[in-house]
Amino acid sequence: MHRHNTPLRGVKAVPKPAEGNPDYTDVHYRYAGRAGNIHEVVEIDGRKLAKVGFPDRKIVYYFLDDLELDGTAKRGTFHDDESS
Repeated sequence: MHRHNTPLRGVKAVPKPAEGNPDYTDVHYRYAGRAGNIHEVVEIDGRKLAKVGFPDRKIVYYFLDDLELDGTAKRGTFHDDESS
């Protein structure tokens, strides 16, 4: 059975990357400060990256530590519902 294990899926996130970070490009800074929603979190080389979707359907990956998360948001989606 295929299960998603993304407890932050759907959570509103606002990217706040530090200026001059060589890990980010112009696209990252263009979307900085805009609200999006986390689609999934992946780990690469020991660092967690969040796939963030924005209202214009653009997807941008940010380091999880560089996101301001909505602490009141419901976590998960129907994929995470135990009854499905």
